[in-house]
Amino acid sequence: MGPRTLGSGMSSDAASGDGARAGGIIDVESAASFEETIAENHQVVVDYFADWCGPCKQQTPILEELAGTIDAPVLGVDTDEHNGLAAEAGVRSIPTVAVFRDGEEVERFVGVTGADNIRAALE
Repeated sequence: MGPRTLGSGMSSDAASGDGARAGGIIDVESAASFEETIAENHQVVVDYFADWCGPCKQQTPILEELAGTIDAPVLGVDTDEHNGLAAEAGVRSIPTVAVFRDGEEVERFVGVTGADNIRAALE
C-alpha cells in the first residue's frame, strides 16, 4: 500500500498513502474494489507491480503521466498484497499492464511498456 518510492519507508516526496498515488494511479485496496472499478468503467488500465521490482519503478512514472491524459482509471495492483488477483489474471511476471474494456481484458503488456503502446490499446 502507499506510493512506490525508492529507499526505506521514509518518503520525502509529497505522495500520501490515501489510496491514490501521485499522477492518478489508484492503489487497489481489495478484490471487491478492483472488480467494481472494472465493472463501472468502459476502459481500465491495470498495473500489476511489486515494491521490490526494479522494472516496476520504471513503469510507474509512465503510467502516472498516462493517467492524466486518458479517459480511463489506472489501477495499481500490488502482487504481494493481492496475489489472488494476480493469480486469477494469470500474471507470471511484472510489471504487467492490462487493458480492460467493458469488463474483459483486451490487451496485455509484459515488461516496461511505453505510454504510446498503452494509449494505442485504448479506444
